[in-house]
Amino acid sequence: DGVEVMNGGEFYPRVIDYAIEQGVFIASNTDIHGSSAEEYFVTTEGAVMRNMTFILAKDNSLESLKEALKARRTLAYSFGTIAGEESLLKAFFKASIATKVIYTNPSNGNRTVRLTNTSSIPYTFRIGGGNITTLKAFSSVQTTVAKDGKIVVKVENMWSGKDSHPEVELTF
Repeated sequence: DGVEVMNGGEFYPRVIDYAIEQGVFIASNTDIHGSSAEEYFVTTEGAVMRNMTFILAKDNSLESLKEALKARRTLAYSFGTIAGEESLLKAFFKASIATKVIYTNPSNGNRTVRLTNTSSIPYTFRIGGGNITTLKAFSSVQTTVAKDGKIVVKVENMWSGKDSHPEVELTF
């Protein structure tokens, strides 16, 4: 009922498309035969480099876990990369990022907005067509937005298909 898109340090982006076409859940696995503490480590940025399958269940009961797997509410994570169905990725990213207007220019209405990553997962994204920005775990970046503008980010370390990354509109 599921398929792995990540195994250890390997990533198979085209399998995301296959999983969606076949209606099976996405998973990230390892072939560890010893202690995961020996295989994986915490980086200097505090990120744990280990494979995980996020099961987006309503609670931790067996029934809820089964329901989430059957409904394909899973995301695969490995080495800072997250893969899954686009709507789940967008919701996960939005839940991880807090936005706050910290200054509004009185002369033109442009706003300075702070984006804060409230999760332990670093994100790599582009705002509009701009340069790549890395937002480390539990850190913030600032950007300027036109008076009536919005922030749309293309999250480069999230994969919703072989060649696709979700674009997320952030509200503030």
